[in-house]
Amino acid sequence: MSDVHLLDVQLTNLTMLLTIRDSLHLDRVRTCARFALDAAQADRFLTLGTHQIMAIVANVGQVNLFPPRSDLVSLLALPLPVARPFAVVQPTKRAAG
Repeated sequence: MSDVHLLDVQLTNLTMLLTIRDSLHLDRVRTCARFALDAAQADRFLTLGTHQIMAIVANVGQVNLFPPRSDLVSLLALPLPVARPFAVVQPTKRAAG
């Protein structure tokens, strides 16, 4: 088994994405309020497996996703090879709330 080394930004992104997904399983309403998610965004998070989240984090690289970007859910839905370029060139307006 090989070791995976994440940079601080990647570790933060991984932790936050897993926290949001797992929190949605426990208390959907509170998690949606805490992270300013609508129902469609919550549904998208719930479809993500751990391997998918890890792949997203690896492909986005050193782009900070938190505090939540206004385009975070759209970014998560992109094919992995284009996630990093999209994250870099899109404005990083923060989600309201």
